[in-house]
Amino acid sequence: MNRSEGGKGVDVMVRGRVDWYSDSLGHGFISPEDGSPKAFVRRKDIVTGEEKTLENNDKVSYEVIQGVEGPEARNVSKV
Repeated sequence: MNRSEGGKGVDVMVRGRVDWYSDSLGHGFISPEDGSPKAFVRRKDIVTGEEKTLENNDKVSYEVIQGVEGPEARNVSKV
């Protein structure tokens, strides 16, 4: 995977599974299929469905950006 250097560059779409997501908190973590570090996901970055929520173990595709504290998921959609 081609991680962007030095900031918030967008990566290619990757696939993974939702490790943990709290609807009440509006965030969680996704583990990519390729074994790279988990990505943090916020409700605002979910593009699937009107409810904008995820369930544990959902299969998803998403873009990865490098946030201040590590990888973050953007444009998350269920597959």
